[in-house]
Amino acid sequence: MIRRLWVYAGILCCIISSALVTAQPQKFRVALSNDTYPYMFIDEQGQPDGLIVDYWRAIAQEQQFEIDFVMVPWPESVEMLNQGKVDFHGGMAYTDQRAKDYQLHSINITIYSNVFVHRDLLRVEKLSDIAPYVIGVVENSSHISTLARELPNALLRSYPTVSQMYDAALAGDLKTFTSLDRLPPRYSGYNALVNQFPLYKKVPLQLIDLSYALPLKSPLNSKLVQYTAAVSTNTLNQLERKWLGFNVANDNTLLLGLSVLNQPYMHVTSQGEATGLLVDLWRLWSEKTGTSIAFVPDNSADSLTSLTNKRIDAHIGFPDNTLLNPQLEKAYHLYSFSSAYYTLKNNDLPLPNASFTGKVGIYYNSGYLPELQQQYPDVTFIRFSSLEAMTSATIGGEIDGFFGAEAILDARLNHLDLASEFIAAPTTRLFAPLYALTHIDNSELAIKIKNGFNQMSLEELATIEKKWVSSAEQSYYADFKNKIPLTPEEKAWLLEHSPLRVGLMRNWPPMEFVDEQGNAAGVTQEILQILGERLDIEFEIMLYDNFDDILNDLEHRKLDLVANISPTAERETFVRFTEPFWSVQWALISHINSENITSAAELSGNSVAIFGDYQLASHLSDVVADTEVIIVNQLRDGIELLQNNRIDFVLDSVAAGSRELKRLNAVNLRMQVIDDLPDFPSLVGVRSDYQPLVAILNKGLRSISEAERAQMYQHWFDVEITQGVDSKKVQLIIWRIAAITVVLITVFTIWNLFLRREVNLRRQAEHKMRHMATHDDLTGLPNRSLLKERIDQAVEQHSRHNEILAVLFIDLDGFKEVNDQYGHDAGDELLLKLGGVLDSCIRKSDTVARFGGDEFVVLLTALLHPDDAAIVAEKIVFQLSQPLQLSFAQIQVGASIGIAIYPHDATDSSALLKQADKQMYLAKQQGKNGYRFTEREFS
Repeated sequence: MIRRLWVYAGILCCIISSALVTAQPQKFRVALSNDTYPYMFIDEQGQPDGLIVDYWRAIAQEQQFEIDFVMVPWPESVEMLNQGKVDFHGGMAYTDQRAKDYQLHSINITIYSNVFVHRDLLRVEKLSDIAPYVIGVVENSSHISTLARELPNALLRSYPTVSQMYDAALAGDLKTFTSLDRLPPRYSGYNALVNQFPLYKKVPLQLIDLSYALPLKSPLNSKLVQYTAAVSTNTLNQLERKWLGFNVANDNTLLLGLSVLNQPYMHVTSQGEATGLLVDLWRLWSEKTGTSIAFVPDNSADSLTSLTNKRIDAHIGFPDNTLLNPQLEKAYHLYSFSSAYYTLKNNDLPLPNASFTGKVGIYYNSGYLPELQQQYPDVTFIRFSSLEAMTSATIGGEIDGFFGAEAILDARLNHLDLASEFIAAPTTRLFAPLYALTHIDNSELAIKIKNGFNQMSLEELATIEKKWVSSAEQSYYADFKNKIPLTPEEKAWLLEHSPLRVGLMRNWPPMEFVDEQGNAAGVTQEILQILGERLDIEFEIMLYDNFDDILNDLEHRKLDLVANISPTAERETFVRFTEPFWSVQWALISHINSENITSAAELSGNSVAIFGDYQLASHLSDVVADTEVIIVNQLRDGIELLQNNRIDFVLDSVAAGSRELKRLNAVNLRMQVIDDLPDFPSLVGVRSDYQPLVAILNKGLRSISEAERAQMYQHWFDVEITQGVDSKKVQLIIWRIAAITVVLITVFTIWNLFLRREVNLRRQAEHKMRHMATHDDLTGLPNRSLLKERIDQAVEQHSRHNEILAVLFIDLDGFKEVNDQYGHDAGDELLLKLGGVLDSCIRKSDTVARFGGDEFVVLLTALLHPDDAAIVAEKIVFQLSQPLQLSFAQIQVGASIGIAIYPHDATDSSALLKQADKQMYLAKQQGKNGYRFTEREFS
């Protein structure tokens, strides 16, 4: 019995022990590289960071186990796995050899290895073009085996670490090197590196399947497979967005892809600033919508890949292309560029025509190939990936010529020193559309993009275009008034659906009515005539007595469109709406002796008649409380009720009201404008299955300039706000005004003598107050507020001219000791003296400001090189280290200076000051009495 109890007790202890072991969370040691940005690296605080680190942290949190990252150089991380010092390796590229050495499992994140190419190397676009150059690689990286396979005779130079390879590139030892998607901002020479090896110059090497690796007989294999399989797609997308997207200060900032080398439409300056026609259009969109945006320059293929993978939000402009990824959506037809045929100047071959049978090159992403094939059915079209390839093929006789965007090719040919060799044929010109692209999962953004661009006037668009495209023949917006460029698909749609049936009212002057000859007339008819001419549309006018009948026929598709319609939830079920083309200004018609009404609220307690087809008619009782709303079928019915004293007011548009009062010669009525009533703009409504017509009509409506609208208004709206004037009343008012004027002139003459003295005193006081508000009381130097204002002004000016400026943050070394030993008065005298010393170290165009306490800031403008800031800093350090004779003693202080450079470090005053302050503290830590840059190297 006792033995049995001992057995049970032993079993119970084993169970408890097992439970305790099970309750303890597992802990895995994971090897990672400490210098492979942005996947795995050590951050500034010495902690593991990166995409792979976040990936395993997310899994550890979800599966409740602990993880210990072992961060070492890449070769050591692989060696630790081989020696069994870690449980597994957190992230490495899949290779056939590694698949034999380890158990590899995909992380389901696709990355790319690339060869980064120096900006000065021309005609390097594919891997074979790199063969003549030495390629930098990191020891034991997967790039080595890939290059051995893809470029067997490549000249490779190995480096122990990534940083050493980057150092060699900046030293000029390498013109090409291998790396992953992004260069690391944490590298000390990052700004110089990305400037010399820009993102858009990289050549794809291979697509990498990022995997984690375990020893072949690891017992953790099945468990980790289970853990990683549970990672959601949303988590992976968030990680890619965070680490493979682009960092911005505001999480709500839209990331916009930009295809480089497409001047004048889109490119980047040598400082990395986005520039071009499309860039300016998007900046205007940002202003219209109040949305923060950031441009992400890249080559076209990688930019579309980033959008497909949701690393960016949209692409600012891409040609219509059947090769586009189905995950991408054409959100808005933003622009159309002119393309033409280019050939050698000394070429005797004929230009392309309907019977031409030659070989012609086009870009691989050209969307206008079907149109070219229709115009030139016997031509053999060959796709090329670059202009360099097409020019070489033309010179070598492989093709007769090529088609391309004129504005872009003119600039690129000049850059390649081939402008004198090629000529464009204007007779072959055609326009190809550019679309803003979004991901199909982001339909809300697509709508926002469309609505934002629809807010822009044709004048605004044409002004931006004129800045970048000087040739009228190559312009898009400038040609709207003559012939709106439509896409081939839009032209085909109009040809198939012509004529378009339009419903108009017979009795709604001046918008829509029938004239004395029985023809449709009014504003809508004139707009339809303009649209018909500019869009080459044939309209069939159908006249109605009742607007409800128009809506009914539109719903049952007996009509194709109707103008002057406002959107409602009910109508949106069968109507698609264009952008607004006309707005209503409301006016009240009343008896001439009625009270003055200046706001809608004053209508409360009155009866108001309004035309029932206005959208405001159903909302007026909500807008103005306690108002009796009388619905009428036409304006003249409301005026008749008013003249019979059955209502108090009639509400209608200024245009319609003035026209009707003049027609009736109603001298006993008057009209008053009301500004605070809701505006329900007039749109064109299109039957729901005619969606392509909406985009076509929007182009036409946008082509009607403000000047044309004003002329139309003057033609149709003979507005007289006051009707039925009493001449005796007017004479009385004139006499009163004259008497008041005489009195006012007399008073003014006397008062003016006193006023001049008061004005002078006030100006002096304001000047003094302004100076006090913007300058330091002690030193008289600009204070923090004025300093920030001057930095912002300087940044704006320097951004226009691509110049650089510097902010020097100065903290005095030894000031506290002087203050403690001699007192605050002595400290004040020292600060006053030092302010003068600093002022003597700079130019008149620069600024010295007291930032607070013993801190000063110097703004240096129009610098030729960041080293100029270092020269001034050295001068300041030297001058401040000299003994100073003060009233109480001779003292000696020093200075620690932090330097921030625009635009390398920051692009606004707050960020520049923050960076300079940070570097000042680092300078103090390094031993004081010196200076420090945010970055050591610039280009």
